[in-house]
Amino acid sequence: MQRRDVLRLVGGISALAGLSPERLLALGRETHRHDATPRGFFDIHQLQTVAAAGERILPATDTPGALAAECHRFTERIVADHFDPVRQRRFIAGLVDLDRRASGTHQQLFVDLTDRDQDGVLTAVERDAYLERAGGADTFWRDLKYLTLYGYYTSRVGIEEELQTVRIPGRFEGAMPIDEVTS
Repeated sequence: MQRRDVLRLVGGISALAGLSPERLLALGRETHRHDATPRGFFDIHQLQTVAAAGERILPATDTPGALAAECHRFTERIVADHFDPVRQRRFIAGLVDLDRRASGTHQQLFVDLTDRDQDGVLTAVERDAYLERAGGADTFWRDLKYLTLYGYYTSRVGIEEELQTVRIPGRFEGAMPIDEVTS
């Protein structure tokens, strides 16, 4: 799958979330505008873990990766502001699980592993997530992967440098409150 194909995937997932692509883009862009302000929901290690995992999901190649797009900060804000407490706990538990798996196979924390070893841990997480998903359960992996893609393709880096697009706004909604965008 090419990165550009992922944008279509994110748009398709938005229908599942009940948001139109325009509202999903608006929420993403608004979230990025607040990224400069530390949220403080994740501790430093958790934020570094999200950053490391995100960079393995969308690594820098001839275009910037998830780290350059600050997908870790985007993910923190979405988890803190838009996930219910059960889903927040599942996300935190998933971060702990990354370290547990890394320690079990490599005797190191996830962030301290080589890229290759991080890929191995994430491959195992993905395999297990597909098995869980077959039972109808939502998973940490699905959330992490989705938020990385969503964060990337609504960031300036993703839109302008990766897609080489300057978005021309669609319908003008005035000063629409963010809660209307998310409902």
